[in-house]
Amino acid sequence: MDFEFSPKWLAVLFVIAGIVVVFMLMGGSLTQLFSASIEESVLVQIKEGDTCVVEASDGVPRTINNCPYQQGDNITISYKQGLPSLEAHQAAQ
Repeated sequence: MDFEFSPKWLAVLFVIAGIVVVFMLMGGSLTQLFSASIEESVLVQIKEGDTCVVEASDGVPRTINNCPYQQGDNITISYKQGLPSLEAHQAAQ
């Protein structure tokens, strides 16, 4: 029995391989995508125009576009360890 991949399956395999390669080049791993979110209270370190920059305890700076906060404000952020994006942010209670 001769097994051949259809063009459709080859395309799916190439897409999956491409995603894995991109994550490897970025220094991340696929497990980071499925890890639990971290919630942390941080200060807004920089505000330039409508963009704020905060830095969590993992040392990764993260930006907030259309930022309603001021430099020095204490806010609560949700993020995944090592990834540069924020999942959520709100004024600290």
